[in-house]
Amino acid sequence: MKTYKIDAIVLKSRDMREADKILTVYSIQRGKQRIVAHGAAKPNSRKRGAVQPFCFSEFMLHRGRELDSISQAELREGFTELRLDLDRITAAAYAAELMDGFTAEGEPNPSIFSLFYSTLHLIAVGYQSVMILRAFEAKLLGYSGLQPELNRCGACDTEIRDTKVFFGPQQGGLLCQECAGLEKKALKFSRGTIEILKTLYRWELTKLHQLKVPIALQQELNTLMRTYMEYHLEKRLKTTEFMDRLHKTNLYGGTNI
Repeated sequence: MKTYKIDAIVLKSRDMREADKILTVYSIQRGKQRIVAHGAAKPNSRKRGAVQPFCFSEFMLHRGRELDSISQAELREGFTELRLDLDRITAAAYAAELMDGFTAEGEPNPSIFSLFYSTLHLIAVGYQSVMILRAFEAKLLGYSGLQPELNRCGACDTEIRDTKVFFGPQQGGLLCQECAGLEKKALKFSRGTIEILKTLYRWELTKLHQLKVPIALQQELNTLMRTYMEYHLEKRLKTTEFMDRLHKTNLYGGTNI
């Protein structure tokens, strides 16, 4: 078929020539893919409202040699509230960058789509972004097959019972004290931080407003998740750099985002 329909959220867009845009989207039907929106940058374009980052839209696509192009676009949910607040739109951009980093083109996953959609919705309506983002990170890692081991040593399989625990990104989870001594990049955390992370895996996103987490543990959890994700992505995310500059701290978990 020369045309087909997808229901997708726009992860990012970039200009191509004067009036065209290349979008990276994540759809229910096809997962992540790049598509072309011809003329979308024109002020009077009918596609303009549906192709903005973080919009959930229905696209009718026409197959092309390299990239498929949008023939029709209908906005379904614009998450307008995101664009009224710098913290919210930064949080949305961070989630979108993680989606781009941890998903492969042409591999649809309904659970990942639902997670991303729910995350954008909760951030837009004013849920505290900090724990929503930590839960998004945790669940996205889980759906990507990268959920860390939080009960036993990732090196020797010993059960971890200590109050202070060590985490090894390369080993994919906790380390016992003996194995941590052999790993230069092992990080030390409070047991409470690990218990909070376990809770994030168990709870639905809509319950997280009930979770009261001290700032110190928020910061530890942020450090743990950022280190683990950057290890797998093999790079630092652009949005975390912006968060650090915006809030004049290297721990964005201690702020509203």
